[in-house]
Amino acid sequence: MSEHANDHQPPEGFEPWGRYAGGVFMLRYGQARERGDKKCNKKLCVVATDLPYLAELMHRLSERDDCFAVKYSSSPKDGMYLGRCFLTTSEAIGQLTNELKGDGKLMVTVQDDDFFNTFREPSPGS
Repeated sequence: MSEHANDHQPPEGFEPWGRYAGGVFMLRYGQARERGDKKCNKKLCVVATDLPYLAELMHRLSERDDCFAVKYSSSPKDGMYLGRCFLTTSEAIGQLTNELKGDGKLMVTVQDDDFFNTFREPSPGS
């Protein structure tokens, strides 16, 4: 059974950010953002039922040299937690997706924001 979000202690460096499924995302910026690098418009999306496992994975990914940011949901959506990883190149996203797809504790996909943005509702103030 998954750890409840109220009991969860995020790894070092994560801060609450945004809203998701009645909770918040936990966000950590990476070295690429600190240097002023740009993120690519493709992001790795990961779903897991084990919150501590997902949080630790996001922490490890945030330490990559090409990591712009990572975030994960602190509240489950029907038992599932969402993680996202933003890197600097689509090639790196593709390689990481291939590495993680064999992990039996994760479901992994890539979201292309250039494609998906045409279907989103405009945000308030835009």
